[in-house]
Amino acid sequence: MAHHKIPQVLGRLETTLSALIREYLFVSLFKSCTESLATENARSLSAMQRAEKNISELLDTLHHKYHRLRQSSIDEELFDVVSGFEALKNK
Repeated sequence: MAHHKIPQVLGRLETTLSALIREYLFVSLFKSCTESLATENARSLSAMQRAEKNISELLDTLHHKYHRLRQSSIDEELFDVVSGFEALKNK
């Protein structure tokens, strides 16, 4: 059910217009601030996600290096044991 009545202003027109303009400016400024904050938060989130990915990749690289060094150390010890055994066996 639609009404075709024109809105009417109670009180002085200048006072109402001034209040509407103030409210419009407030809403516009508030909207700009929230959009700016949302953009800043999105950039921060993106930077943190990139940092997290870089940390994860670095951890993977360090784990691989550690395991390679560990395996190399184990191999050296085994070669020493085998060499010692061969030396004792030949005597």
